[in-house]
Amino acid sequence: MAMESASLAIAISPADDEPAAIAAPKAPASAWYGLFVLVMATLFAYVDRQILNLVAPSLQASLGITDLQIGMLQGLGMAIFASVASYPLGWLADRFGRRLLLAIGVACWSLATGFTAFQNSFGGLFMGTIGIAVGEAGLAPIVYAMIPDLFPERQRSTANFIFYGASLLGAGAGMALAGALLQWLAGSQHDVPAWLAGIDTWRMAMMAVALPGPLFLLLVATMPLGKRLPFQRQESASADPTMVAFLPYAKRHRRALALFFCMILAMNVPLTASLTWFPLALPRAFGIDPSAIGVALGSAIAVATLIGVILPAIALKLWRGSALTTAQAFIALAAVPAAVLPFVTSPFQAYAVATIVGAMGVAASALIPGLLQDLAPPHLRARALAILSIAAALALAASPMAIGIISSQIVGPRSILQAITIVSVPCLVAAAILMAFAKRPYAATVRANQSQLPEDQA
Repeated sequence: MAMESASLAIAISPADDEPAAIAAPKAPASAWYGLFVLVMATLFAYVDRQILNLVAPSLQASLGITDLQIGMLQGLGMAIFASVASYPLGWLADRFGRRLLLAIGVACWSLATGFTAFQNSFGGLFMGTIGIAVGEAGLAPIVYAMIPDLFPERQRSTANFIFYGASLLGAGAGMALAGALLQWLAGSQHDVPAWLAGIDTWRMAMMAVALPGPLFLLLVATMPLGKRLPFQRQESASADPTMVAFLPYAKRHRRALALFFCMILAMNVPLTASLTWFPLALPRAFGIDPSAIGVALGSAIAVATLIGVILPAIALKLWRGSALTTAQAFIALAAVPAAVLPFVTSPFQAYAVATIVGAMGVAASALIPGLLQDLAPPHLRARALAILSIAAALALAASPMAIGIISSQIVGPRSILQAITIVSVPCLVAAAILMAFAKRPYAATVRANQSQLPEDQA
């Protein structure tokens, strides 16, 4: 199978070729159910996060919020508090159970979304986004730490690809559905129940997104605990207390962690730009209906995801380069279409550019989870992934804020499109350069982890 041949660790570690890895038992049906729950929970989080982008024009019309304040809601409120909460949640997940922390996160971001729907000021909205950010902060480290718990090594790359592709496809579908919901609400004010009459459409949309929270709590509660699976490899660290400490590990492998931290930050800044700002950029540039953007942008995300998930499997099979080198090539290619965004002459061309950039970004990003899973030993995995997910949270802050600041200094209807390019292209180039420097320290860290040597000792 193409997915199986695209193992994310194959280019770094020879362990995948060993007979023991080939003879490892397959994951049981409960593991695939667990993967389904992780996909659905991530889809719910994406829709929850993206609805704020789609209702941004309505927020501005309803509450008089500025571009800079929109950037703060979409970036600063989300990223700063997600960064603060990410490592503690990763530590708790390693210590007390990843399923429990995931359930708490679902409850937190659902309640925060419902709270946001009833706010009438920037301060109230900002508090709501803080709650959403804290609830979602542990999602990435918990999910990518749970996949190796649920699946043996020879099926892990397949599970990674399925999770990443399905969650992004779901995110595109979720954005399209959210856009369709906004369109329906905008045209059906007379059809809603009497107790909802006169309520802003953006408020009804936020309430609708918060309602499925209890269902997702039930799904998370019924998923398996991967640590109890019989094929789970038990690398006990009880012989040496320093083996369970994160700081000695981080100190020993600081170069690899720092390069990955900066690389993910640089990658995610441009990849969040279109999702964040297109709902405002396209109405300004082309005068189109803001409520129609969700469906078109969601479709573009779906196409980009399909292409992006298939590309790395094909590239690794034909090119036979390392996963990190392949990701570097995709990120470098993404800079070319990103540079032409200010020169598009129609919404279709803008969506086409976003699709190409997104496909290259998804292709690179689809390779990252497997690389990150090998970057830390199992007993430190959620914490290491939490540290690295802070980079993505910082990108979520940097991208909207930077684009909002730059666009406010540019005159004309294309100011946001120009700002997206000004921010995106240098970041994509920087990410490709950082990947080149990361290859050697990353390979050394993976070898240390897989050989089970006491590399965490100071």
